[in-house]
Amino acid sequence: MMMISDLPDDLESEILSRVPAKSLWELRATCKRWYALFRDPRFVEKNKRLGKAVRASILLSNQDLYSVDKDLHDSSVFEEPPIEFTYKLRSLLKGSKDLKFSWIYHCDGLMLSQINEISRLVVWNPCTGQTRFIKPGIRYHRDDKYSLGYNKSSSGHSYKILRYCKNDQTFAECVIYELSSDSWRFLDPFPLDHNLCYRGISLNGDTYWIAQGKGEETGYFLMKFDFTTETFVRLPLPFQNLDPRDKATLSVVKDEKLSVLHSYILGGSTVMRIWVSNNVCEEPKDLSWGSPFVLKVLDLYCDGFYIPSVVNVASFLLDEENKVAICCDLHSVGLYEYKTRIYIVGDGMFKQVYNGTVEPFRCSFPRVITYVPSLVYIQTCTPKRGKKGRLAVK
Repeated sequence: MMMISDLPDDLESEILSRVPAKSLWELRATCKRWYALFRDPRFVEKNKRLGKAVRASILLSNQDLYSVDKDLHDSSVFEEPPIEFTYKLRSLLKGSKDLKFSWIYHCDGLMLSQINEISRLVVWNPCTGQTRFIKPGIRYHRDDKYSLGYNKSSSGHSYKILRYCKNDQTFAECVIYELSSDSWRFLDPFPLDHNLCYRGISLNGDTYWIAQGKGEETGYFLMKFDFTTETFVRLPLPFQNLDPRDKATLSVVKDEKLSVLHSYILGGSTVMRIWVSNNVCEEPKDLSWGSPFVLKVLDLYCDGFYIPSVVNVASFLLDEENKVAICCDLHSVGLYEYKTRIYIVGDGMFKQVYNGTVEPFRCSFPRVITYVPSLVYIQTCTPKRGKKGRLAVK
């Protein structure tokens, strides 16, 4: 009987590239050739395209991480027994027993988070368990914003961390950390004519935020940071202005398109509007938005679950095919006590699918994300001295 090891190397690689990354990682000790293959950047990229991986989901709630091997983008998973999250991801981090996570950021199967106090970051791969702890530099501030992305090139992805901070009310400062060189380098400060609202999201290796202009230009727009060119680019939103009390949240649809949720706070609105972009292109002028989904909750009470409005959405996922939003929010249940909730909202309906325990508020808003497990290797390196870079804003 022929074994897979008897096949030509190129045919063996072609077959393995179609196996889910999680299953491949369990086979890494089969032989030295497979172990080397699973760390080859070209194979990893091919596996991300062809591997029949099942998406997984992560919930950040009360500074703890929970996970489930289901794709919460697909609202049909909620027709099964209630979703149960575990501490699976947390257990992968060595020495993580007492760690608390301020936020979580996902890019290309890798996670970036801030842990304990503001002095440590961690990048890790939930599929392989590989981790890397990073000091954010000499200067840092509690309001700094971080994101993870990569430089796109023919030789593969080179992963970077962006730290965005305000020097004062006049200038912004950006610092890039390159995982391949273990070095931080400052980009040139630039005039601060906008505010970044909420934490960003990643798509195709770049980061997107909702931003608001300052001064005379007070409208809202989409701000993109391109990790390849290390430049900021302004892009249009499907709406021009927001009331300061409105809520707007970004999400990604199946790693292909952007979506933005807008809800109106005044009067305890039960209406949300969600727009979906076309496939994101490199040229800003090519970005466009379709007509919005208008989702209205008609019945605010269901099986003991009460939703006073849809304005506290901290993060969301969109089942575009069924026009259903999976929303995650922080619900007040008493003085300084909150519960993380997940519920699905369709046209004229809602359904609770997760109701967390009562916890004291720890300055950490919940977030739910989905990702495709991957074999992406977190680079190790020899430290180098940082270099001065330049930053352009288009």
